[in-house]
Amino acid sequence: MRQNMQNGREAYIAPSIEVIRIENEGVIAASGSTESYTPSTMSTTRSRSYNSASGSDLEDMINDILTVEN
Repeated sequence: MRQNMQNGREAYIAPSIEVIRIENEGVIAASGSTESYTPSTMSTTRSRSYNSASGSDLEDMINDILTVEN
C-alpha cells in the first residue's frame, strides 16, 4: 500500500489474482485407505480382496467382449 502524504493514511489497493501456468507431473503414488485401523475394518477389507477381480482378469474380460468372431 502507498501512503497518502496529505492525510497520512495508506491508499487502498484492490486485491488481484495472478494466474500462473503449471505443468502436470502426473501421479507417482497411490493413496492409501482413509479408514482407521480396527479389527472389524481389517476383516471386511480382507474378505473384500478375495471377491475382487485382478487387473488381468478384467483385461481378459474386456478383450473377450471386444473381440469379434466370424
